[in-house]
Amino acid sequence: MNLADTIVARASAAGPSRRGLIRVSGPQAWSVVASISAESHLPIERGRGVRTHRLGGACPCLLLCFPGPNSYTGEDTIEIALPGNPTLIDRVVSAAIDAGARHAEPGEFTARAWLNGRLTLTQAEGVAALIAAASDAQLRAAQALSGNRLGRVAADLCQRLAAALALVEAGIDFTDQEDVVPIAPQDLDDRLRAIIDEIDQTLARAVGSEALSALPTVVLVGAPNAGKSTLYNALLGRRRAVVSAERGTTRDALVEPMHLDPADSHSPEVLLVDVAGLDESPAGLNPQMQAAARRAIEQADLLVQLVSSDGRGDDAHRSPAAALVEQSRATKIVVRSKSDLAPDRQGSPPPGALRLSAVTGEGLGELRRRIGEALADHVASLGADTLALLPRHEQCLREAGDGLREACALMETGLSRSDEQSKSRRSPLSDPELIAASMRAALDALGRLAGSVSPDDVLGRIFAGFCIGK
Repeated sequence: MNLADTIVARASAAGPSRRGLIRVSGPQAWSVVASISAESHLPIERGRGVRTHRLGGACPCLLLCFPGPNSYTGEDTIEIALPGNPTLIDRVVSAAIDAGARHAEPGEFTARAWLNGRLTLTQAEGVAALIAAASDAQLRAAQALSGNRLGRVAADLCQRLAAALALVEAGIDFTDQEDVVPIAPQDLDDRLRAIIDEIDQTLARAVGSEALSALPTVVLVGAPNAGKSTLYNALLGRRRAVVSAERGTTRDALVEPMHLDPADSHSPEVLLVDVAGLDESPAGLNPQMQAAARRAIEQADLLVQLVSSDGRGDDAHRSPAAALVEQSRATKIVVRSKSDLAPDRQGSPPPGALRLSAVTGEGLGELRRRIGEALADHVASLGADTLALLPRHEQCLREAGDGLREACALMETGLSRSDEQSKSRRSPLSDPELIAASMRAALDALGRLAGSVSPDDVLGRIFAGFCIGK
């Protein structure tokens, strides 16, 4: 990656759309865009603004100008908004390359933002997570990362730890200065344990990013026309599956994320799957449809088995095709569907089956509750005060906690072998160099989340807090 290059790339999603976006960034961004404009001298001032021009004399577009260092990348940046025709966008990108830009590498705009100090590494990870988000919980977690929520927590801990470390190192390096008073062991111990407690609380409240990405799978199974697709739409709250009285309407496994509480966007999510009806008759459904249904059943964490209350399919749960359902190790919930068509019908399926009507809503809330109970150990939710941590983030926090515990242990060891005056914790620290080294290791770990903290930062705190060099 050469920061002296000017880069260009499509910034909007692939495929046709009403609007497309092309981003140009680098030291020659202004001249590159000027050269592909219909005008020989593009009047773009070095200030943020929006101007309308025509590229190549034919294409209407909007030019959004962001001069460095206050742009996303920290460089001169122009975003070109134009009609979202893929061929048109490709031609404009090619014209920019011919004018001296080069095609951006994957993630290079965000990489430049990090290298130019516009984003922390944690925020850059949040941008990647935003792109990869496949559920509401993942999206919220990515937004928290890109919004630097974790970085702000780490920065606050860094500030407090750096202040304590400055006092320890002042007692090591500037003891000959009469204005320097070493930090008391009790004061340092209190400060470090408060930081340890906050780190532990952050880890306890956090959810691993892998838990948000591995949503448990709930598969609706049953005979053809048992009401699976109607129930699927009712649980999602929108029309996603085609509903028809004709057998074989569902051709493939439909997969959608679903909140267990539709009124709470922070409630746990599951992957809800609708599959073709199980059918072993000679005139059965397409074998590929049946194979897709079987694969979904084999991978399910929970099966919701539907038996229709209208009398059709009463024996479906005993058919050869349903043997796969019975053999599955997944938890099962048996549902007597279409209860609105036969409200008084009794009998099979087994006792405890849930009476449900996707049309009237009877039993929908209870089904959601039972799904939540059955998958209580599999689902993860992201509350307002919860952070989703990548493995790197968790490792940094644990390393910081370990370093601080080591510093506290060194203080306790020093006190245990010191005289009575030391035990009062009013005397200078025992082994201050070792304590400072452990604190520095913890600070380095937190700095990888908040941005690096250099020795000059600690030295600056020393000079700011004491009259040294008077």
